[in-house]
Amino acid sequence: MHRPSDAVGDTELTYAFIVFYRYRTMSTEEAEKAREFWTDFLKGDWPSNVRIVGNYKYAWGTEWNGFLLIEAESAHTFFEFWPKFRDKTRWYVDNTRTIIGQKT
Repeated sequence: MHRPSDAVGDTELTYAFIVFYRYRTMSTEEAEKAREFWTDFLKGDWPSNVRIVGNYKYAWGTEWNGFLLIEAESAHTFFEFWPKFRDKTRWYVDNTRTIIGQKT
C-alpha cells in the first residue's frame, strides 16, 4: 500500500483540519467570558503556523454548534498545538470531532 509523504517534489502538502465543536450549556455571564477568552486567545496565544481558514458559527444538519477550518503545513504542528488548545477551551467546549485531510 502506498503511503503519501509530507512532500511531493518541491511542493509541500497542506493539512486541513475540520474541527466540529459543541458548547457546554452556559449562563449569559459564562458565554460572555467565553467570547472574551476566544478573542484574547486569537490575538495572543494562537500559533502563527496553525491558520484558521474559516470559523463557522453553525453546522446545520448536525448536533454541533459550529466548526473551524484549520490549516497547517504538517500534521505534527497541529498535533502539538491541539492538546494545549483543548486544555484552554475545555471549560466551555463540551466536545469536538476532527476530520483531517491533505490538500495537494
